Amino acid sequence: MLRPNVLLANLVVLLPASLLACQAWTPGSGAVLQHSAGTAVESAPISLALELDRATLILKRGLKEDWGARDQYLTAFERTPSTDHTGRPVADAKKYVECAIGAHLRTHQLWDEGPPIEVEIHRTIVEFTKLRNEAEQGNVAELPPSPCAPPAPGKVTVSAGVAAAMLKTKIAPVYPAEALKDHVSGTVVLHATISTEGRVEALAVISGPASLRQAALDAVRQWAFRPYLLDNKPVQVETTINIVFPPNR
Repeated sequence: MLRPNVLLANLVVLLPASLLACQAWTPGSGAVLQHSAGTAVESAPISLALELDRATLILKRGLKEDWGARDQYLTAFERTPSTDHTGRPVADAKKYVECAIGAHLRTHQLWDEGPPIEVEIHRTIVEFTKLRNEAEQGNVAELPPSPCAPPAPGKVTVSAGVAAAMLKTKIAPVYPAEALKDHVSGTVVLHATISTEGRVEALAVISGPASLRQAALDAVRQWAFRPYLLDNKPVQVETTINIVFPPNR
């Protein structure tokens, strides 16, 4: 008959190797669930927290180094590892966070006069930090629905009159002191892109006195519109906006 200590030793030997290689992860501990190489499995909340941490570091680095293009952030994130420090794959979480970065940051063009990318970066950091904390605390059982929206309907071009009817909040331009002193007047014509939420996404000057253009841009950036509906769905709108600076002010 086997002695008790010999029997215990045999039980330990018979335990699955994958179980012996596994280390429990608890929310807030900073530890990561580990698996043996042959049983590597991606754990959604843990992997998501890790990738959100990596993305936040990149976003903060971009702010510090004054990156001005969306692609700089995406490229930097693409270069991060596709595994955690134990060798476990994080492909699903990485793809999710990469998609979220792209969805939060607009494609800024040279003519774009919309909100600066720094504003979008700060908003993204706040949202990523909140989601990361939820994932670490175990409030995220699996990856949330992908933030990559399906292809949006094409832009709709509307007249200046239709756009004026959509206007919800209007900020009057400040007449530049120098232009007023020099008796400069006239109309600044802008090309505007309005988002599905009614925000002014981009502005470009079409025509108008040079000394009045910046004042027109500064004012219209603050405008808010009612969403334009097509088949009962909000769509992006392109239009022209005329800002009149009358004489003898």
